[in-house]
Amino acid sequence: MNKYEVLVNKENYVDKEFYKKFKLIEVKNFENEIIKIENKTYKEFLKLKNKVFKKENIKIHILNSFRDFEEQERICKEYVEFYGEDLAYKLAAIPGTSEHHTGLAIDITVDKNDGKFAETNEELYDENQRFLIVHKYLAKYGFILRYPSDKTEITKYNYEPWHIRFIGKRIANKCFNEKICLEEYYDKYIIKK
Repeated sequence: MNKYEVLVNKENYVDKEFYKKFKLIEVKNFENEIIKIENKTYKEFLKLKNKVFKKENIKIHILNSFRDFEEQERICKEYVEFYGEDLAYKLAAIPGTSEHHTGLAIDITVDKNDGKFAETNEELYDENQRFLIVHKYLAKYGFILRYPSDKTEITKYNYEPWHIRFIGKRIANKCFNEKICLEEYYDKYIIKK
């Protein structure tokens, strides 16, 4: 198993030093803030971004990638205050259980050439349609949609059309072709070996 195949979820914790296994680089996100992301993940994201724009005229951007434990703790506290504890932990990972600790996960945003984002229900529907178009291209560049709508019972997270994860082309294509999530891949190909 290579380092890109790591499974991080509510049952598979990482420690505060785990990110050191990856080469993190600094880049600017969609809001022009400096963020960290794993180097190969970023290179493949740029290829994906280029392809989606050329083929579909859809721009995709990075909102965030790497988060340390302190940032994840802050997010959890905000979610608990806003949503209550039960819903908060379906939406946000507790520190140590977030894929963002690796720099391999990316939260993306999508827009058309006009640069405007969804404000109405109709616009939200259009935005979701653009995410679905982007999802078609993920595996070719080594990404998976980490929390699909039909796998919430398995992943233990709500559907997140914006959360993609770099895992390498071989596994990404296997997950895509077999319509399985990362947990199912592990159960089928890693644990049962």
